[in-house]
Amino acid sequence: MELIVRHAEREERVQVRRIDEGYEVVLGGRSYRVDAVPVRDGVRSLRIDGEQHEVSVRRKGEDWSVVSRHGTTAVSVTDPLTHLANQTRGAKGGRRLQRVDAYMPGRVVALLVKEGDEVAAGQGVLVLEAMKMENEIRAEHEGKVTKIFVQAGQAVDTGEPLFELE
Repeated sequence: MELIVRHAEREERVQVRRIDEGYEVVLGGRSYRVDAVPVRDGVRSLRIDGEQHEVSVRRKGEDWSVVSRHGTTAVSVTDPLTHLANQTRGAKGGRRLQRVDAYMPGRVVALLVKEGDEVAAGQGVLVLEAMKMENEIRAEHEGKVTKIFVQAGQAVDTGEPLFELE
């Protein structure tokens, strides 16, 4: 199966094929052996070419939030046909609103921008403390922060909206 994965302003075509109990993932011409085991709701233990990783994953439509010991990454995953339709719609002036939700319970430590601010792809929008780690939640794409649903010091539950980006 072919997928289009977008992170910040970068797009990659990714091939995923089921093999045995896991997957073969081809990205950037390199092949990876990936095994995924659910640990608890939203948390997966991944073995990528024999190296162990624990990640928290939350999905909302095409948008995914992935948290690991390396930080938080927002990605968008689509099939080639949907990707083409989105590009066509975007070329005709359609706008894309992205609402970013809390991927797990935590506390908002700091807001790094305010409503109405323009942000670059990958720019920090807020800091969320979860599982005793501070995670900078970044904008997936450049745009305008149209709504901030939280404030510094606020506790949030899984799935609670944090901010909206246009």
